[in-house]
Amino acid sequence: MLSREEMIFSEIKSNPGIRFRELMKHLGITNGVMSYYLRKLEQKESVWIERTPRVTRFYSSDLSEEEAKLVKRLRQETPKKILVALIENDQLTFQELVAKIHKSPSTTSFYLTQLVQENIIATSKSDFVKVYFNVEKKRIANLIEEYHPDIIEQASDNLSDIISSL
Repeated sequence: MLSREEMIFSEIKSNPGIRFRELMKHLGITNGVMSYYLRKLEQKESVWIERTPRVTRFYSSDLSEEEAKLVKRLRQETPKKILVALIENDQLTFQELVAKIHKSPSTTSFYLTQLVQENIIATSKSDFVKVYFNVEKKRIANLIEEYHPDIIEQASDNLSDIISSL
């Protein structure tokens, strides 16, 4: 039987970028007890914590900041849809992305801007039209396979073929 500390660490390791409340809910551990064990894990440097004004996320210390950035985006619905669309298609225009992910142009633009600023995706001009593409297609595909295999099951049939061919 795993100790609480081991259970918490295991949950963080298998769900990098998990939020505090998600962690409490998954494990059925109260706020105070969870805080105590997370502090212990952080002091041991088993986990590292990303604190932003509204969200705190937890990662195992063996995950690099670059991978954490990608995993964090894969946990968010719209960025995940954008990244999967760009894995399935080498490059897409803005209008093609809007159509593929079924989000409003403003929502799509908001997340595209973030993904470009974080160097997760890039843009180029093709026949005077701006196109978007994944900068690290293979790394993103590997992270999807490792931490979010559910994406492969939910996405189109050819996504698993694309990922396995990279």
